[in-house]
Amino acid sequence: MRNLLILTALFCCTLFSKEHSFKDFTEGNYFAPIDENYLQLKALCRKNYDDKDRKKYYEVLFYSHDKHVFDLNKHFIGTQPGHKNLKKPFYSFTLWNWFNAVAVKTKSKEFISNTAQLDKRRSEIIPRDLVKDILDDGQFTVYFHYLMDNSKSVGTFKVSNLKLVRTCFE
Repeated sequence: MRNLLILTALFCCTLFSKEHSFKDFTEGNYFAPIDENYLQLKALCRKNYDDKDRKKYYEVLFYSHDKHVFDLNKHFIGTQPGHKNLKKPFYSFTLWNWFNAVAVKTKSKEFISNTAQLDKRRSEIIPRDLVKDILDDGQFTVYFHYLMDNSKSVGTFKVSNLKLVRTCFE
């Protein structure tokens, strides 16, 4: 009986698992293209310090048509339980909507996240090389799988004021 319960639990976890590789996710689904008018991003830089004037984090806020859509963050301290042991600085990418999965592609790096989302603000730790590509090229492709209506979209975003983004993380 115990073995049957264990087998059933393993089967259920496998059946309902959302794990995808980048390739499976991006090539195995249809993504509607995002209107070109919304792919141009304007960046703002914000630097945050603690009470002793030590760097906490720097963030680049990306806007499309005056609407806040992404953040690219450089963290100098880790306050979250899973972030405390990360080598500093580390980077994160923040989105402001509900998603089943999100994937980001640059010229040489791919990143996918399909973790459960508990809040409208989704922030994911991302590789340093992904950030380097964004800073070098000023563009990145994002694949969205929305949670609320199950739709999927994709677009290559371009930063109009890349110099500000580069200097923000210095």
